[in-house]
Amino acid sequence: MYCAFYPGKEWLDTKGEPIQAHGGMVLNQKGVYYWIGENKELTDGINGIWTYGVRCYRSKDLYNWEDCGLIIKPDLEDIASPLNPYMVYLDRPHIIYNEMTNKYICWLKIMHKNGIQSLTVLTADDILGPYKIVKTGLRPSNMSTGDFDLVVDKDKKAYCYFEKVHS
Repeated sequence: MYCAFYPGKEWLDTKGEPIQAHGGMVLNQKGVYYWIGENKELTDGINGIWTYGVRCYRSKDLYNWEDCGLIIKPDLEDIASPLNPYMVYLDRPHIIYNEMTNKYICWLKIMHKNGIQSLTVLTADDILGPYKIVKTGLRPSNMSTGDFDLVVDKDKKAYCYFEKVHS
């Protein structure tokens, strides 16, 4: 059990395994924190896998994180899928909750091997999934999207802030 943060040291989950939630975010739902991020457990720099699905952890104290598993699994069957770890680079998973639809909305940055970047949107009834793709190839203002963030404002409207790649 952790009771403090230790910068520069490997952070382990409650099973003693390294936390795999890279490039992600933390969402608080009813007093429970959910850390959603890129699963890099199979990324070795040789096999071409950038991210192998999206993993989620939960915690009540922000120190100790229980592994909830892959909430968005890779699609190994469909080579055109934005979830195929061999064909695209999945990056920066972000999730918000839509109170009007009672759905969790996940946005993923997808970097295609031809250099184009786009966003994929998925929805689920529960934060832990299962998630279903509802939109692929989203390119706001017809631009490749770089790093981005999702924000739900006080008026309950959601906004996506993003940078144009390399500008």
